[in-house]
Amino acid sequence: MVNPHFLNQTDATPFWGLRAGETYQCYDIKILTGNHTGIWQEQDPVSHSLPIFIMQLIIITSLTRLLIFILRPFRQPRIVPEIIAGALMSPSIMGRISRNCAFFKAAFSVSGVMTLETMGNIGLIYFLFLLGLEIDLTTISRVRRQAFTFALTGTIVPFAIGVALYYLFLPELENVFQLGCIVWGVSLTVTGLPVIAQILTKLKLLYTDIGKTAMSSALVNEMFSWILLTVVVALGNSEDKYLLVLLGTIGFVLFCTFAIRPIIIWKLSQSQKGGYHNDETICVILVMVLACGLTTDLLGTNSLVGAFVFGLIIPSGLLGPRFVEVFRGFVEDFLMPVFFAISGFRTNFDSIGISSTWYMVGLTMTFACLCKVVSTLAISFFFGMPLRDGMALGVLMNTKGLLALIVINYGRDRMVLEDEAFTVMMISILLMTMATQPIMSILYKPTKRFLYNKHRAIQTLKPDAELRIVVCLHESHSVSGVINILQASNPSRRSPITVFALQLVQLTGHTTALLIVHGPTRSNSQKNNSYENAIAARILDGFERLEEQHSGVSVQPMTVVSSYTTMHEDICSIAEDKGATLIILPFHQRLTIHNKMEDIHHAYKDVNDDVLLNSPCSVGILVDRGFGSLTEIDAEAMMRHIAMLYIGGPDDREALCYARKMAGHPNITLTVVRFVESKHDVGLKLADFIEDTDDDDEDEEDKDEDNEKDDNEDKDKDKKVSITETIDVDAEMRLDESFISEFRHRTTGDRSIMYLEKEVSNGSETVQTIKLVSQGYDLFVVGRRAGFSSWLTEGLDLWSECPELGTIGDLLVTSDFSSNVSVLVVKQYVGARLVEEGLGTSGLINPQTSVSSFEPISMYRDMDGAH
Repeated sequence: MVNPHFLNQTDATPFWGLRAGETYQCYDIKILTGNHTGIWQEQDPVSHSLPIFIMQLIIITSLTRLLIFILRPFRQPRIVPEIIAGALMSPSIMGRISRNCAFFKAAFSVSGVMTLETMGNIGLIYFLFLLGLEIDLTTISRVRRQAFTFALTGTIVPFAIGVALYYLFLPELENVFQLGCIVWGVSLTVTGLPVIAQILTKLKLLYTDIGKTAMSSALVNEMFSWILLTVVVALGNSEDKYLLVLLGTIGFVLFCTFAIRPIIIWKLSQSQKGGYHNDETICVILVMVLACGLTTDLLGTNSLVGAFVFGLIIPSGLLGPRFVEVFRGFVEDFLMPVFFAISGFRTNFDSIGISSTWYMVGLTMTFACLCKVVSTLAISFFFGMPLRDGMALGVLMNTKGLLALIVINYGRDRMVLEDEAFTVMMISILLMTMATQPIMSILYKPTKRFLYNKHRAIQTLKPDAELRIVVCLHESHSVSGVINILQASNPSRRSPITVFALQLVQLTGHTTALLIVHGPTRSNSQKNNSYENAIAARILDGFERLEEQHSGVSVQPMTVVSSYTTMHEDICSIAEDKGATLIILPFHQRLTIHNKMEDIHHAYKDVNDDVLLNSPCSVGILVDRGFGSLTEIDAEAMMRHIAMLYIGGPDDREALCYARKMAGHPNITLTVVRFVESKHDVGLKLADFIEDTDDDDEDEEDKDEDNEKDDNEDKDKDKKVSITETIDVDAEMRLDESFISEFRHRTTGDRSIMYLEKEVSNGSETVQTIKLVSQGYDLFVVGRRAGFSSWLTEGLDLWSECPELGTIGDLLVTSDFSSNVSVLVVKQYVGARLVEEGLGTSGLINPQTSVSSFEPISMYRDMDGAH
């Protein structure tokens, strides 16, 4: 290969070691970028390969992003606009545009497509490496028999129908074996696992029975499909030596698993520092992806198989979540659209109906779209599933993804699929995937109204009943505070606590990232699996230690992947499905080394607000400022002092119930400080409170007496409203009195609990009293008291910075006198207030009466059958 300038020299002097009389291979000067003089001369710059390639990338990327934006309101999975973008570049569409357009004709010439196809295949290799990186094969061993049956049936039946459809579509080949029939069968067998995860996440069905079954079945089907793809490639490349190809591929997989994997894990463990790897390690990994692809290609299969297998054997947690996220963004957003464009180039809509009638084309596409739905629906009847669930599962399993496109593109490369057959399969794949979202939206509404349940509040639980808590964590630094609160909740075998630890992860739009939601586990072998990252590992380790140290604690870790705008729906759905009594949320601010609170992420506050509005159970917001562990060796250091500030209302009653449970811990003391009005007329003067909000100016009451007389008529008009509100407040006051009386009676003689009453007249005195009694405590437990006004908190809400904490909670968090004390703000489940009205005061602490209208209702069950 020579420098192109040598070809333009007039003399025959040897150049760069060239010798006369020898033959040398030369290349076209147009593949270079530096040999044209641009638009300033008469040369055409788009006749060179590199400018053409750059223009192609610009057009493909821009068109793909535009279609993603246009189809976003329809909530279609990302693969749909990508396939449509590729189809728009087919000869039937882009070819007609380019006939009269020199720019498009040059950009999508045959020579330019060759370069583009090479880059698309490189992107596909790295994408499948990332896909393998996100799949945990050990979850297959935990798949239930039902899901495995769905996967097996969804593989065999569509494969057989695909083979039959091939010969139905091409009757002239009826008595001849063709590789194309296997390609058709495999393409109908494939289920798009990442696409299903994305659809279920958008519909908030990922954690339901149907979602778990679909994900389990899709994972098994994915493995079956890869095995079939390997067989197809082996048969296509070497029909007479396909057994050697298969044995060589199996040997490669075993070599990667038992030889390469330990070396890679050791290397990544040694080079990882703070979640990062050096450039050398990253370069080795990226080169190994290509090397594994080259190896399987030499063995007779496909380079995609090697890249996928290499991704399977590497724990992505060791590779580093930051690198994986950045590299995935480059591959998915920049390189993968090129592959879809190549698939579009091969789609020829003009070929449909040339060799077959439109009736036969429509019949073929109908059978192709329905075969998996019907087979899955039949198996669902066998297991006694409702018709709606069986139909939904069939539609989900019929969803196609990238692997289906890989199969039909391979068939097109091997010339076993003609233009017409390829186009029919392409349209069928697109229709099957597009139909999933609308059908699932009809079968399952995206939003679910939670039913009232009397056991969704701590106040309505029996003393020794199981306490089910959903703990939400955005970052690992919140783990210690939450675990310390759970330790202080006095778990025991007699009064157990079940914790559902949710790691909240923002949905970034990358489909493969959604696979981390399936089947988290706490075994040591899983800590470095493909869907774990460094944060998840630290969270799981913390809860593992909690479960080991306390026999009364059971932990079920989960990962919620969702956008911040809809994350509360996942949290509330899990709380509903698991029968939780309490949700603990982390505060959106944290304590700095300067004892100041700073925002962590503005979206955390929005998530907390949405959960408070939609929660199916009680909610607690934890402001962790160093509440210590109860497992220290020093007995004196293990003592923790908790203060509960009680003013009144359902939230305060719920907070006191939780504080009372904490007081059962042998290393915790509880001080209940109740604030009461110093006046004898304790009835709330609601009308006066609204009319006059400035109590410090005493002269204002004596001013304009004539005007007050004139206003009497207006007060009489509002008399009914005031009376109604006073009755509600009076009812709350009676509930508070009965509640406190029963609480004091039950805790008489308990030395770990101290009860104090403080008389105050207004909000200012309340603040001063809290300041006096706030010293010496490790944790404040208060009620949120949203919507309840009182003279005792008069004017305090005017200066509230964090309304989600309530008046008292906001005061404790933002004031200087309690800057080192943790705060737990509790909001009672609204359904428990209805139970209070039905049960009376006798059911506040230990309800024994059952109310049939408030029996707990289970919407779903776990995969293992436990509710």
